Amino acid sequence: MLRSMEGNSPAHELPEIYRAVLERIASLEQTGHRSEAEHIRREAITAYSRAWDEASRRRLQQLRLRADKAIESGERARREPAPPAAVGSPRPA
Repeated sequence: MLRSMEGNSPAHELPEIYRAVLERIASLEQTGHRSEAEHIRREAITAYSRAWDEASRRRLQQLRLRADKAIESGERARREPAPPAAVGSPRPA
């Protein structure tokens, strides 16, 4: 009861969390991770369209973290140098 009076109920937080997930989905799409973005989008829509309760809030937060990890892994892959060619592999002409 006190929690809802303070304005911290899941119903107050869900729109903000959902927007954050959508922003990350857009980032994933821009970096070429369209498949992962689509999976996260579907799950976010499902969570957001159900009861605005603690379970939905937790699910959207999990999806936001999942998108963050996918974005970070893509950035890390772009920053890391390519592995050296294997010994004995044919050289380009």
